[in-house]
Amino acid sequence: EKPVMDILGIVTSLFGGGLTGLIGGGTEKIFAYKAKKLAIEENREKYAHEVNMKRADAEIMAQEWAARTKVADIEAVAKVDVADAKAFSASFNEPVRYSQGDLTKKQNWLMVVLDTIRGLVRPGLTLYLCAITTVLYLRARSLVPSEVSVDQALGMVDSITNTILYLTTTCVLWWFGTRNKKPQK
Repeated sequence: EKPVMDILGIVTSLFGGGLTGLIGGGTEKIFAYKAKKLAIEENREKYAHEVNMKRADAEIMAQEWAARTKVADIEAVAKVDVADAKAFSASFNEPVRYSQGDLTKKQNWLMVVLDTIRGLVRPGLTLYLCAITTVLYLRARSLVPSEVSVDQALGMVDSITNTILYLTTTCVLWWFGTRNKKPQK
């Protein structure tokens, strides 16, 4: 005679769900680490380029000031004014920089909607999985007296119990395994 609850099945479901949750959380942390590493490398390249541009600007400015000093020493005050005018007109030839402007109201609204959806997916999925397995469990219990043999009913109850335990431990461990820790002050 088979016991109502297969203890090995329960333990397997608990540890299997927990292991899946931990693997999912760990995998998510690894990908978050790699994304952060890529962002840091991108910033490093961006700032290296900006530093090089600043050095080039400094060299150009040094050359410009040397030329201005030479012209001021050699020529009259009028020639210095001409050099200043030329330097000013040369500044118009610099490349145009476009700002990273603010988002429009519609774009801000869309970002809020996307953040809301993103924030609700995990708890929504957790609630959905728990609700659907509960519905299956209740349906299986209602079938016991009429449509299914006792052995089949016990097997269904055992499977559904294992599924509920597996889903719960997976969701809980994954959920808490990937939560952002609050920075310590």
